[in-house]
Amino acid sequence: MAFLSLKFKSPKFIQSIITLCFAIFVIAGLLIIDSRMNPSYAWEDVQIDETALRKYEQQTSEDTPALFSDIYFNDEKLIYDQATDTFYYSAIEDDAEIESKTIIRMPSISFKAALKQSKPKLALYTGNTTSTAPSCEPKLVIKSGISISISNLVITTLPVMNINVSAETVKELGLDDTYAIDNYTSVTMSLYDNSADFDDASRLIESPAKIHTRGGTTIGFPQKSYRLSLLENGEDHSTKSKKNLLGLREDDDWILYSPYSDYEKIRTVFSMNLWHDMAYDRNEWNAPNSNEYKYIELFINNRYHGLYALTYPIDNKQFDIQDEETLFKKKDWSGTEFSLDLEPTDSGDLWLPGYSLEDGSMEGFEQLHELYYEMAYSKDPNTIRSTCDMDDAIDLWFFYKLTQAVDNVYTNQVKNLYSATKLSDTGIDGYKLLLCPWDMDQTFGNRYVDGQGNHGITSYFNSPDYDLPIEWSPVYFLMECGDEDILPELQARYDELRNTVWSDDAIKASIAKYEDAIYNSGAYMRTMDRWWDGNYYTPDKKLDDFENYVLERLKCMNDYMDSLY
Repeated sequence: MAFLSLKFKSPKFIQSIITLCFAIFVIAGLLIIDSRMNPSYAWEDVQIDETALRKYEQQTSEDTPALFSDIYFNDEKLIYDQATDTFYYSAIEDDAEIESKTIIRMPSISFKAALKQSKPKLALYTGNTTSTAPSCEPKLVIKSGISISISNLVITTLPVMNINVSAETVKELGLDDTYAIDNYTSVTMSLYDNSADFDDASRLIESPAKIHTRGGTTIGFPQKSYRLSLLENGEDHSTKSKKNLLGLREDDDWILYSPYSDYEKIRTVFSMNLWHDMAYDRNEWNAPNSNEYKYIELFINNRYHGLYALTYPIDNKQFDIQDEETLFKKKDWSGTEFSLDLEPTDSGDLWLPGYSLEDGSMEGFEQLHELYYEMAYSKDPNTIRSTCDMDDAIDLWFFYKLTQAVDNVYTNQVKNLYSATKLSDTGIDGYKLLLCPWDMDQTFGNRYVDGQGNHGITSYFNSPDYDLPIEWSPVYFLMECGDEDILPELQARYDELRNTVWSDDAIKASIAKYEDAIYNSGAYMRTMDRWWDGNYYTPDKKLDDFENYVLERLKCMNDYMDSLY
């Protein structure tokens, strides 16, 4: 005991104790300062109930903007729409453990500032699911000193994309909040991919880009569609940067499709994805003559711009265009598929009116005309079959019939069609046609009716039993000349479709996923709030009527097939 007493009285020992205590004090202080400089919170630790939220509301005014806009949920920086005082969080798809996995980070502050002020506080109200009142929706509370802000929080299940247009460009082009950008303009693009199966290094994809509005009659809508091209250098529009967006394909060229005039925001996406599932590489060249769409929510300069669908163009890649092959695009009802001759252009070249050359040379019009001519006027089944890939032609016939594509084909008129002349040993003079539809908003009952509807489209004008009259197609011409094999071929393919991608179960499962994306994500209502003058269906019905219509249409297709015999 005497030894211990002497040791505790030792100056060196006392000095060591003091040094240790000082070190602990310094480390604790540094940890406190660091927590102030780099504030972060576990989701579960900052959740509050409605009573606590109401207490915060009594301490601030409704028009107080967010004290900080640089808020991160894990590695995702939330998009802050100042116009509506709303933060947007794209939650990882199908993640049931969001609360236990999410760390919320606030912007770092300087060491000097951290010495002067306490750690900013954050509270998260996740909403009242039993009420639809705005006051019961999710909120993000930020407290710094005596200041408090309460902002809206949207948790979406869709990927989010933000297009940043510089203030100088906005001023120079005189842009309003519709962003009617007529010519390619430099921007920056950021996309947060929330896919469940994402396996790249970072979910955030950023790139310089150029953008312009696209569309025909739709270009005048306030919620516009865009063509987006990714760049290596934002100042040099000739550079290209190929990136894989949402697992669609690796490319620099993209389309942001706005379903502004579609009441349920479903038809083009559902139809073109259905065509992709039917027709992808189902031809003698194994060309993927189709494209895919995925829903996103778009922001421009952090301002919410609505529900969009991201896709890539139908182009030479999708048709696997080789040397001496040509790709064309039909945009009107000119009826030149029955032309007896090509016509001269102003430059003296020969062309088929209504068709634009997308890839290849003007000489390709010779093959295009010859194949159309033989298809329409030959009475020989073998010749008609030699004009095109018959698997593709049969699929297109069924696709038009099912979707009631009144803006694509009607009697002997054809519109909104890609047509490629492909090299083939069994074709006419070494060529066959490969076809692909596009622009499918007037389908499944919706159509343009002069003087009716909104924005030119009437909802469910056609009934499910409406049979689209088609008098142009290799299928039609083979039927007309009495080909004995075409009906068995149609029946075999129809049976295959009804047992796979056209089965009732497959259709129901597909539409359920679209309902989650469009409605259950909240994007439909947010888009309605943003663009109130667009076309909208009864929100509470979601896709119930659309699903019933498609299933009834399939029953009518069964009757149609029976009528062929």
